[in-house]
Amino acid sequence: MPRFFDDYSNTYLTHDSAAGRKQQRRGWKFRENFKLHYEKHVQEWQRGPMGLAAAQQAYIRARGVDDPAVPPLPDGWKEELDEVTGISFFIDTVSGKRTWVRPGFIPPPPGQAPPPRYVPPPPPRMLPPGNSMLPPPGNVMVPPPSHLPPPPQPPGFPSYP
Repeated sequence: MPRFFDDYSNTYLTHDSAAGRKQQRRGWKFRENFKLHYEKHVQEWQRGPMGLAAAQQAYIRARGVDDPAVPPLPDGWKEELDEVTGISFFIDTVSGKRTWVRPGFIPPPPGQAPPPRYVPPPPPRMLPPGNSMLPPPGNVMVPPPSHLPPPPQPPGFPSYP
């Protein structure tokens, strides 16, 4: 009977069955080994260029390119927008090198950054004429007169004075 090798704990399971693997995956030891296995990859990714690019994009998205902590692009670099993802990438016009990482910008750590600036919400979208649920401009809404009798009640409905 073939044995099942568990990559996270570097061990062979004694019972290679769906129930045995399921039971093993539920245990605290497996969960701990799973976290340890991927933690080193996450830290490596965060220290690498894609982790820096993600941190830059998040900082710029929250605060905008006009934030004083974001330096201008160095000479010979230009910024373009990726049509698929909608994220900016940067091109060195001299060498033709393309990168997601904004040159010369390292965002501050999350706890040390100033609070994000307030961006007011966009104005409400106006409906085309004729499709508006609002009264036309210039008309003032007047509350209904109170001297009108109440609407008729359905039969069997109690009426109160």
